[in-house]
Amino acid sequence: MASGQVINTSGLKLALNRIFKATPDYLAPTKFKIGTGTTTPTVSDTDVETVVQIDGSDTKSFVTGYPSLDETNSQSTIRALLLSTESNGNSLTEFGIFNEDASELMFSHSVFTAISKTSSVQISFVEKDRVV
Repeated sequence: MASGQVINTSGLKLALNRIFKATPDYLAPTKFKIGTGTTTPTVSDTDVETVVQIDGSDTKSFVTGYPSLDETNSQSTIRALLLSTESNGNSLTEFGIFNEDASELMFSHSVFTAISKTSSVQISFVEKDRVV
């Protein structure tokens, strides 16, 4: 497994559509998924490799107030919180950002060293994306 994060093709499509269309075809990303996959992220990814449910759902909303935008540094920040009561008994290794369209679009995909999720562990995911 290689760690890493990528904004994938559907994420670029989503961003371009929302920037240049007066009435975008897609909703903005507001949800995240977690998983146990270990394959290196690629631009062709459309979902996490092995989704882990969060309280009976595949997705959960970002923390209230996010994403935040820093126009001076051309950067967005999202925060996602996995509570101590959620998704226990899994070795989490991946994180993805999604929109809420009927056919959801993945914006980005990250793979990382496993975190053993138990009731004594709460995880805060922070993703910063910068336009350069």
